[in-house]
Amino acid sequence: MTAAETFTFVGHDAAERELAGAIDSGRFHHAWLINGPRGVGKATLAFRAARAALGARRIGPRPLDAAPDDIVARQIAAQAHPDFFLLQRGLNERGKLRREITAEDARSVGAFFTMGSASGGLRVAIIDSVDDLNRHAANAILKTLEEPPPRTLLLLVCHAPGAILPTIRSRCRRLTLRPLHDAEMAQLGDFDAPTRTLAAGRPGRALTLEAEPGFASAVVDALGRLEKNGGAALLALAGGGDRAERLSFVLDALEDWLHAAAVRGDPRANAYAALYSELEALRAQADGLDLDPGHALARAALLFDRAAAAPT
Repeated sequence: MTAAETFTFVGHDAAERELAGAIDSGRFHHAWLINGPRGVGKATLAFRAARAALGARRIGPRPLDAAPDDIVARQIAAQAHPDFFLLQRGLNERGKLRREITAEDARSVGAFFTMGSASGGLRVAIIDSVDDLNRHAANAILKTLEEPPPRTLLLLVCHAPGAILPTIRSRCRRLTLRPLHDAEMAQLGDFDAPTRTLAAGRPGRALTLEAEPGFASAVVDALGRLEKNGGAALLALAGGGDRAERLSFVLDALEDWLHAAAVRGDPRANAYAALYSELEALRAQADGLDLDPGHALARAALLFDRAAAAPT
C-alpha cells in the first residue's frame, strides 16, 4: 500500500499538530521539509497534510485524519485532483524507473504552481523525495522556493537533509520525524522479534517485512554472522521474494549495523563511514535498474569485506 492510500497514522503527534495548526490557521510557510529515516512515515504525513489543505472531510481523532471515501482523498490517491501534484522519479525512454528526478520533471512543479487553483483555494505539491533530485533538478526546485506563488504549499519528503542543498533547507520549515516507540509500534501490529529489531521504530519497514515471513529472521541471522563470516553472510539473502525489496532491506539493515559500529567506537569506523556512502551509491544504481539486485547484493558483500579488512 502506498503512502497516498494509507490513512492509519501512529505517533509523530507534535509534528502532525504543528502541520495541522498551520494549515487550519491559513497562515503557513509555503514549504515544509519533512525529514527522518526511511520508512518512518514522512510521505504518509505529507499526504495527510495535502488532504487537509485541499479540503478533505476530517473525521478525527487525530488532527489530520480524513475520511478514506472522501472525494478529495480519492482524487489525491489517484493523482487526479486538479490542485494536487506529486513529483517522483519518472520513467526513462525504456520504460524503466530513472535513478534520479530530472530538471525537466522538477520544472513541472513550478509550472503547476503558476496555474490558478481549480477550486479557488490552495495548490499543493509533494516531492517524494528531495534526495532523488539531481543537481539541475535541485536548482529548479530552489527557484520555486525562492519565488513561491501565493496560496501554494510544497511538501518535501527528505531522508538525509544533510545531503541536500543548504539553500533548499534554509527556505523550508523543517519537521523531523523520529522512529516510533515500542508502544506505538505495537498499535500497528503484533510483530515478531526479528521484525521489531529490523524495523527499529519504522512502521513502513515493519509492515513490508511482515509480508514476507521468515525474511526478517534471516537478515538478523546474517547480521549476527558478519563479524565471523564477513560479506558471505549476506549472500544467502539474495533468493526468493521481491529481490529489489529484499536488497533495499538488506542495505538498510547493513547501514544500521555500520552506524551502530561507529557509535560503539569500532576502530574501523572511518572505513565503515566510507562504506555507508558506497552502499547509498549502490542503492541508486539498483533503484535505477542499472544493476541487478542479486549482483548489487554480491557487490555489497565485497565492499563490506574490503572495509572490514581496512587498517585500524
